[in-house]
Amino acid sequence: MRRVINRLLVLVMLCIPAVVQGKTSLALFNLTPASIDAIGLDGDLLFSMRKELERTQTYQLLSRRQMEEGLYRIGGAQVADTDKVITYGNDLGVNFILTGTIDIKRATIIVDFKLVDVSNSREASIWQESFLTQGELVSRAAEIVESLERRIRKAQSVKPDTSSAASSLTQFRSTIKGEQVLLEWATIELGPVFYYNLYRGESESGPFEFVESTTEAKYVDNRVPQSGTYFYRLDIILESGDEIDGGMLARASISKAEVATDVTAPAILSHQIFVNGVALDFVPSIANKEKTAAYQVYYRESGGEWQLAVKVEDTGKINYSVTAVNILEADKQYEFAVTTLTVSGKESAKSSPIQITSAPSVTLTVNEAELTREVGLAWQPTASEYGVKVYRREAGSANWAPVAEVAAGHGGQYTDTKELGDGITYEYTVTLYDRLSESARTNIVQKTTKKLPAPAEFSASGGVKSVHLLWSEVPDNDVTGYRIFRTQGALTPETLLDELANVSGKTKTQFVDGVDNSKPLQDGQEYHYLVVATNKFGGVGVVSQTQTAVTKPRPDQAGSPVLTVQASSILVSWEPSNEIDIKQYRLYRRWNNGSWQQLATVPASETQFADSDLKPYAQTSYYVVAEDKDGLLSDPSDYAVAKSPDTIALQVTAEGGLRRTDLSWSQHRNIDGYRIYRRLQGSASWKLIKNITTPSITEFSDDDRRNLADGVTYDYVITAVDGDTETEQSNIVSATTKPVPMPPDQFQAVSGEVKKVVLSWVPLTDPDVKGYKIYRKDGSSFDLLDTLDSRTRSSYADEGNFFKKLKDGTEYEYQIVAYNQYDAIGPASASVVAQTKPVPANVEGLVASESIPNVVLNWQANPESDIGVYQVYRGSGCSSLRKLASVKNTSYVDADVSGGRSYCYRVSAIDIDELEGNPSSSVEITTTAVAGGGQ
Repeated sequence: MRRVINRLLVLVMLCIPAVVQGKTSLALFNLTPASIDAIGLDGDLLFSMRKELERTQTYQLLSRRQMEEGLYRIGGAQVADTDKVITYGNDLGVNFILTGTIDIKRATIIVDFKLVDVSNSREASIWQESFLTQGELVSRAAEIVESLERRIRKAQSVKPDTSSAASSLTQFRSTIKGEQVLLEWATIELGPVFYYNLYRGESESGPFEFVESTTEAKYVDNRVPQSGTYFYRLDIILESGDEIDGGMLARASISKAEVATDVTAPAILSHQIFVNGVALDFVPSIANKEKTAAYQVYYRESGGEWQLAVKVEDTGKINYSVTAVNILEADKQYEFAVTTLTVSGKESAKSSPIQITSAPSVTLTVNEAELTREVGLAWQPTASEYGVKVYRREAGSANWAPVAEVAAGHGGQYTDTKELGDGITYEYTVTLYDRLSESARTNIVQKTTKKLPAPAEFSASGGVKSVHLLWSEVPDNDVTGYRIFRTQGALTPETLLDELANVSGKTKTQFVDGVDNSKPLQDGQEYHYLVVATNKFGGVGVVSQTQTAVTKPRPDQAGSPVLTVQASSILVSWEPSNEIDIKQYRLYRRWNNGSWQQLATVPASETQFADSDLKPYAQTSYYVVAEDKDGLLSDPSDYAVAKSPDTIALQVTAEGGLRRTDLSWSQHRNIDGYRIYRRLQGSASWKLIKNITTPSITEFSDDDRRNLADGVTYDYVITAVDGDTETEQSNIVSATTKPVPMPPDQFQAVSGEVKKVVLSWVPLTDPDVKGYKIYRKDGSSFDLLDTLDSRTRSSYADEGNFFKKLKDGTEYEYQIVAYNQYDAIGPASASVVAQTKPVPANVEGLVASESIPNVVLNWQANPESDIGVYQVYRGSGCSSLRKLASVKNTSYVDADVSGGRSYCYRVSAIDIDELEGNPSSSVEITTTAVAGGGQ
């Protein structure tokens, strides 16, 4: 509270002008370090403050050198003790001295400033500043100097003047309570009082030390240092900013318990208030000569007796931190002090106590507004400096569950939105907490979360495959839509409805089941519905009343169909349905075991239909469905079956072709194609020869040259194919292929040809004939002589071959056959015979005679008329003859002979075709020897 009041005082004093008689003098003492870590930290701050004061020149600043020389001269020091500061200040001749302590805690630099009014022998102001970084000691120097100047101006504006202020207090009395002094006072009518400043001194004339600022008209001074008589004075600070001396003194004589005077208590440097306790930082006195055993921390409620809170063993440290928790009651004032306990059992007087006010006792309230899954909590006082734990339970439950830990700075309120339900009553309580302690729970508050009301005026009306649902909009802004539930059949108290739809939008108040969800309902069925509103969390409110509706039933059946098979159609007729609102009949059909397909729609005024769109040979079934004017369909009638009159008629359109037969048939619908089968006439097994997948094809040519034979009769049938189904076979038709070709006419052979036989014939005119084959008899059989690949060829000359020529004068026998385009040969012709031209006959009548010196040969002329020349052969012996001469006559003179030698001669005839007959018989002759070796 004191810190708050000091800050408010600074704001007020900004408006009060300073009254300065001449220039006020000021000295800055070093700040006493409260811990080792704080040593030297004040240097930057004081240096920067001096620079700022020298810049403003508002006050006469005693230089550091002057100050240190003056203190040295009088044996003084830069201390924080108020009485000593006043004494040293008077010797230095200054009006004000700024002193204090400096410490560092949890990386924060804390400075407790004390401004001493030397002229009036009093503490003018005490305040605290904190710095987050060491750099702020420099950067905030101007701010600290400005605060210092305001406090000096305030002190100068308030002068103790008992005579002028005597009328401000109507009473000011003191009451001794143990080691404490209870001070109470009353004022005259001065206007609104902001607060009071209380001072204490050991004489009526002072000096007076500042004790505390308070807003109440009483105060318990529990920091009386020792036994003795004390005087109190009071300053009154009004809300206008004026400060008035109370004008009265209160006197109190107090006797404190005996303590060891040679043992000094520790000095409390700082403290931190917790929810249910306090943490103290203190420094042992270095003046104690006897060994310290421990330190004892005491506490008491203001006006009460001291109690031991905690004992700390001495460990030789230069400063101690101790925590005392779970000892305080809420919203009360306490004092804490520390004593020194020596090993001999001596205990020092208590240290100057610190005063604290324990955490407040808060009262919890709940927001009256009914919200969806939200509960607003608030408490007073706000206690924002503490954290708050929020606890919750459902009404009727014994166990509390933590909901949230709200950090300090919460402003005294919290909104719970964690996992709340709808329409559930919750109980809440809170506690204050910090890192060390937690307060007792507050009062319990109760709140029921909002549950959306049921939609009103809910109705359901049956329609065609649908039910129309209507309801009134739920008048709540938290509504985000509606959920619809449905069941079918009998409704009992145990029946559970299934969710049907989730309708988005607060204003959406209708739904057509079977239409809006694209799932048509069953006809003539009873359905039950309820609707419930949904909130933004998906939660549901109160359910509506259950509503029931029945959909329109389906019409009665039509009669079973009666089928009449006609030449090219099936007539379907039936008895009409008994319903009065029949719109039409739907006729369904299927072929064989296939699927049912709708065939036609027939107006309600008609009850028959002629089906001419048939499938060959199919078992054709029909049934009828009645349809009313709302599109509802009856159950199907019984079905009736008839065999389709549509059959396939196969015919031969052309036969007798070369390994080819042409077939045809009429076109048929509702099939996928045809299959054509063939067999050799007289055979039992059929062979598939063609699978036709285009049903519009109505003809086929069987020209399978590999599997068809010439001049053979085949049977054919056709079937229709529909998917995996094949109909029965059609009628059987037969066709005969073209036979193999006959041999050509007028086949003949010409004799008398030289070393060849010429054959001739009349060519065949059949275009399917590819050519001819010539055979010649060799021994007892005919061998293929040659193949002629021209149908128009009419002759052939047999001249033998390179290895074997025809013999002269030899008879040869021949046959001819024709073959077709597939190389199939026909029957052979009658054989014909021809003889090659013979060689000339042997020369007859060869005679050799000597006509010295020649040999003359003569022979008979050959009977042939075409002899061209005669070939004369000669040799020294008959076994080795050589050609000698060719002559046309029948004589020859050999002049190339020698006398006395033997010669052998033979002669052959050569005709004009150069055919040479066999040589004649040999003749020998020996020539007459000639004397002297001549001829």
